[in-house]
Amino acid sequence: MVLNKHGSFYMRSGWGTKIQQAVNADATIFAPANEQSAIDEIGLGRVMIKALRYWADAMGLTFEKKEQNIICKCKTELFEYIEKFDPYFQKLGTLALLHRNVANNIEEATAWYWLFNEWSSDVITNEAFTDGLHAFVAVNGMNVKRDAVNKEFNCVKNTYVGDKTTDKKNIMDEDTYPFFGPLHILKYDGKQLIKNHLSTKEIPVEVLIYAIAQDNKAESSNAGQVGIDTLMEGKFQVGRYFNIRYTDLIDMLIEAENKGYIALNNNFGNRLIEFNNTNYDALLKKYFVE
Repeated sequence: MVLNKHGSFYMRSGWGTKIQQAVNADATIFAPANEQSAIDEIGLGRVMIKALRYWADAMGLTFEKKEQNIICKCKTELFEYIEKFDPYFQKLGTLALLHRNVANNIEEATAWYWLFNEWSSDVITNEAFTDGLHAFVAVNGMNVKRDAVNKEFNCVKNTYVGDKTTDKKNIMDEDTYPFFGPLHILKYDGKQLIKNHLSTKEIPVEVLIYAIAQDNKAESSNAGQVGIDTLMEGKFQVGRYFNIRYTDLIDMLIEAENKGYIALNNNFGNRLIEFNNTNYDALLKKYFVE
């Protein structure tokens, strides 16, 4: 688990494209030895470059490995699909996929994981966020000061919610507008963060079923079953990190059943989804191509 690895710099709307361009130009650009080159080529300051390196991995666009004793950024499959079909990150389904990656990344994006998986209420104040996250990381062996935890609140908020000036005047400013702003999964009323409920508007059915299959890999790989209550209430599940209402989830699963991706079943009152021989990994490509 980590806190503040982003250096308090939230993910901005134009940074996804910057990550793509930088990694395509030079896979080693984020290596510490190439710091000055990264500053010159990308046009951001030293701390922002480190934040960009962090966000690339935290969102599942890249992963790092050493080649000839230098750190290289390797593209994920998601990186390649986005680069080809949505290079400016304009599709809500793309943002939903990246949000899922961050919200499920307990090791590298602990604050995001905690808010969307551990905290079950739809509202949270800065104080409650700081107290809850501080207790969570302490139980998991992290000895950090409360002030360090408090910094995470603003970074989480700013990744999803712009201030009124930003929203009204600079919505197209890639250097300030929140990367996940168009998803509208969070809003801020000046006192507390409020979770909104995502539905079919933000989550295409192919994205939903792909996410469910990834979250339940053992079951989806073997034509198994998973309970709808688990999808709604379980950690690392769509009901938590997408904050989907039960009725909306049922409607989306019915659409998925009609498309042949899954079957719905009822076992003595326990509603289940049954996976079949669908190539669930291929749904990612289907979403982007179609």
